[in-house]
Amino acid sequence: MIASPALTAELVQSLNERVSHLDDAKPVFPEEACGQALVAVDYAWGDEQRAPLVFRLARGKSAEESKEQPTVGDGASRDFAAFASDETEAAAVPAVAWAGLDRSVGSLHLRRLGATYRDGKVWVLCDAGVHAGPLDIEVDGLGLGIPLDGGRAPVGRLDGLSLTFDKPPLTMSGAFVNRPVTDTSPYRVLIEGSALVRTPAAGFTAIGAYQVLRDGTQSLFLYAELGAKFGGPPAFRVTGLKAGFGYNSSLRVPTIDQVADFPLLRGVDDAGDGAPLRPLEMLAKLTEGSDSHPAWVTPRDGATWLAFGLNAEVFGTVHCKALAFAEFGADDLVVGLLGSAKARFPDPKKKSAKPYAGVDLAISAVYRRSADMLAVDARLSPDSFLLDPSVHLTGGAALRLWFGGSDHPGDFVFTVGGYHPRYTPPAHYPRVEPVGVDWAPDSSVTLKGTSYFALTPSAVMAGGRLALRYDGSWAKARVDVGFDALVEWVPFHYEIDVWADITAQVWLAFGWSGEKSLGARLSVWGPPFGGTAHVKVLGIDIPIDFGEPRARPASIGWEQFRTLLPQQPLTLAPVDGLHPDHAAAARQSEPAGSGSDASRTWHTTCDGFAFTVSSAVPASVLKVKVNGEDRTEGGGARVNIRPMRKAGLEVPLLVTVEKERPGGGENPPTAEVQPDWGVTVHRTPQPAALWGTGSADGALTTEDPFVRGLVSGARISVPAPRLPEDPESSARGRLGHSPPREGTLPLDPAAAATGARGEASDSKALKDDMADPAKRQDAIAALAAAGYLLEGAGPELNRYADEAAFSSLPLRLTRP
Repeated sequence: MIASPALTAELVQSLNERVSHLDDAKPVFPEEACGQALVAVDYAWGDEQRAPLVFRLARGKSAEESKEQPTVGDGASRDFAAFASDETEAAAVPAVAWAGLDRSVGSLHLRRLGATYRDGKVWVLCDAGVHAGPLDIEVDGLGLGIPLDGGRAPVGRLDGLSLTFDKPPLTMSGAFVNRPVTDTSPYRVLIEGSALVRTPAAGFTAIGAYQVLRDGTQSLFLYAELGAKFGGPPAFRVTGLKAGFGYNSSLRVPTIDQVADFPLLRGVDDAGDGAPLRPLEMLAKLTEGSDSHPAWVTPRDGATWLAFGLNAEVFGTVHCKALAFAEFGADDLVVGLLGSAKARFPDPKKKSAKPYAGVDLAISAVYRRSADMLAVDARLSPDSFLLDPSVHLTGGAALRLWFGGSDHPGDFVFTVGGYHPRYTPPAHYPRVEPVGVDWAPDSSVTLKGTSYFALTPSAVMAGGRLALRYDGSWAKARVDVGFDALVEWVPFHYEIDVWADITAQVWLAFGWSGEKSLGARLSVWGPPFGGTAHVKVLGIDIPIDFGEPRARPASIGWEQFRTLLPQQPLTLAPVDGLHPDHAAAARQSEPAGSGSDASRTWHTTCDGFAFTVSSAVPASVLKVKVNGEDRTEGGGARVNIRPMRKAGLEVPLLVTVEKERPGGGENPPTAEVQPDWGVTVHRTPQPAALWGTGSADGALTTEDPFVRGLVSGARISVPAPRLPEDPESSARGRLGHSPPREGTLPLDPAAAATGARGEASDSKALKDDMADPAKRQDAIAALAAAGYLLEGAGPELNRYADEAAFSSLPLRLTRP
């Protein structure tokens, strides 16, 4: 049936009414005809006439598209998507018509047969299986595509194949699925598979995927688990091993709140919510993603990853899982460790008593070379509790270390539960949940407690608070207690606050009474030591001051500040060009000034020597005197010394390169002799605790823990040796030259050859000559005339003449 426009509902009903009066069973028109070509196939199964199969014809290819048809293998992969519903077309009639059979012929079981048309081919499809005792083999989407133009061979397809063997004590199953790909998919081929082997003592599971991208890149990854009672000491028993591998594949690193649900860490048996996932379901979790939740494993050209992990029990109570991984790419290196620990005390499996405590902890430690940073995180899940499941434990911890190639070299932070309320952490510091407890035994009583600790390059801080609330029908009350402490390093300064408040109100006949409060707050600071106390009674606040008033930290002198610097604040170090054969080459690489022999000499090559100048005291400008000229690098920035309350200082770093004179003393080298000295300025971020300005009251400004733009040193390289451009320049310099005298060549290349010349001889003729006594005697006489006496040697040479052999033809001298 071909309808160019969409048919109306009334017309379809009228047509179907007429069809119903026909003698034989005929296919009816679809209720929503969409102007497409529909095909109906009458068929019978045995003696039973079945309802016709009706399917729509998908869009055919043009002649030009048909000419560009790929090879059979490639074309088959493109056709896999043809049998899924095309949501871009109104599918009143499916693209594939299936006929349910559910018939068995011996060990062969046919579930259904299907037919469809796509891209100029008629497809015959089959879902079937073979059952032979404990072995079951099932096929899904098995089909044969027959081109109608007759120009190509039939094309086969197979969407999936599964195998099951179930004969206790051994159970095995496996499957692979050829996923359909569309024209908008990044893949040309996407094949996924799984395998499962179980015995009473152990279980093995493996999943994997093979992908071919549109650009031809091939990607592969495998993941396997082995679960068994491996044994071990009572304190630590291994219960499972896991491993993964990816080629041209990338593994997305989970954040700390995603670690607990990371599929490779949880494993196949524990990767689902509630019932365990089947292997192919876990595979879908790994490879499929969305805009908000990208896939965990994705193809990436040039990337390779490895993963190894284990499951273990600690003292039979704490169940741990750990996964170590590394990803190697052309532009990055990622190394990490993921872990989770779950414990209930006592263990519910032992059924000894109701658990009174439970801990669910997730841990992540990742180093990324591109960021040159180590990130360690830990987090308690909301399922953690103490004494009762309603007493929830929360909180997290984090460690960050930034190395030389990062955006914040030298910085670090360690925090458990957060930071001081008056400390503003920099934007690149991690934010973590406060460590605490949340308990609500009933609707009228709530108890919340939190605590924190943090250590940074400039300060250490700690604190905690506890809040108890009671909201009854006749009374309300709350109790708040807590403390905060902040200690800064240089100059040393501390602030400590401790408080306790009690507030209550009751219901009277005419309503709630006013709040009555009783509390106290103590704040101390120093040095110099001082503080204030506030006592609150019935709404009246009574302040009590003691010690010195709050003031900015006192500045320190140079002698005290000097103790904060390295023993050798200024160092020189060779970085290139040390002479490799010198006996003390290894010792020479140590920075000058850092050891006892600060005046030793560096033995270097004449090409490529370079050294660095490093200063623990940052400078505002670098001034280098070399080549008989002064060069200035940097400038504009000023140096501050926060502990000394010095600001806006002009601090130059002076470097002078001089040449030792033979008679003693030194002179700077001139540009004419040694041009092109190289000078590179080093600017390392400096800690603001030492070199920042601080706030008006002397407190540390924490927007950025580093001061940037100051000069920390320089690299200076000697010029490469140069050859003279012409003889005249050498004559003017220290090197002279003498031009060669006129002469003649000893041989004339145009002259004819004279004298004896060598010609190849016949080895057999030469051996015959050597065997001839007369000729050999003539040769001995000729040698004697030349001064080589060989008297009596004739007879002894007979054996050598007989055994003579030549690797190449000898030359015989002949004269013209």
